[in-house]
Amino acid sequence: MTADFISHLEELRKRIFICLIFFVLAWIACYCFSRPLVEALIAPLKRYEDAQLVFQTPYEAFMTHLHVSGLAAFLLSSPVIFGQLWGFLVPALYTEEKRIIFPLVGFSAILFAAGFSFAYFLVVPMGLHFFLSFQTESLRPLLSIGPYFSFLLWMTMVCGVVFDLPLILLGLIRLGVLRRKDLIAIRKFIVVGIFVVAAVITPPDPVSQLMVAGPLWILFEACILLGKWVEPKPARNT
Repeated sequence: MTADFISHLEELRKRIFICLIFFVLAWIACYCFSRPLVEALIAPLKRYEDAQLVFQTPYEAFMTHLHVSGLAAFLLSSPVIFGQLWGFLVPALYTEEKRIIFPLVGFSAILFAAGFSFAYFLVVPMGLHFFLSFQTESLRPLLSIGPYFSFLLWMTMVCGVVFDLPLILLGLIRLGVLRRKDLIAIRKFIVVGIFVVAAVITPPDPVSQLMVAGPLWILFEACILLGKWVEPKPARNT
């Protein structure tokens, strides 16, 4: 192995170690506040008086606190993690690529937070309303804390990631990997794909699916419009 390769491995090891230290410290700090974090995530369910949240094994509630604090720790330490990743990749990037990728990272965090909030305040309550509407006088909801948090975190995290997809498309257009006219040519297939994705990640009711598919469709159309300005201009022959 060359000296340069070994030095890169050593730098990567140091940066991974820094990320792990920050993540562990953030996890410990978040675990100290895991009770209010869990209470905040239970909030969408509290409006339903008949729905009780229980844990069925001695360790289920403890594991839920660990998972919630771990997720919060990742979000809290993500600036350090992405900063270390950025510092490792920067030397291998061209100046033009640096100007493109750095703003994308910032905007992707904003869009992820928007998707997470959108799911937490709108999609999750709508999903709970749909599923709990099947209760009757003889059939009452008794929800286990593990499956409830799996449902909530799945909805919020997936919506956060999906909201970042149009930004990835813009980045590919700016880098010249994808052309705007190609997106226009396959627009109808992408729109169908958006509704399929919305149907997969949301509860099986039309309102929730439209609530997710609508913003994604708008973001995709905005991506096509913005692609006109970010797409590299063809070189002029002199």
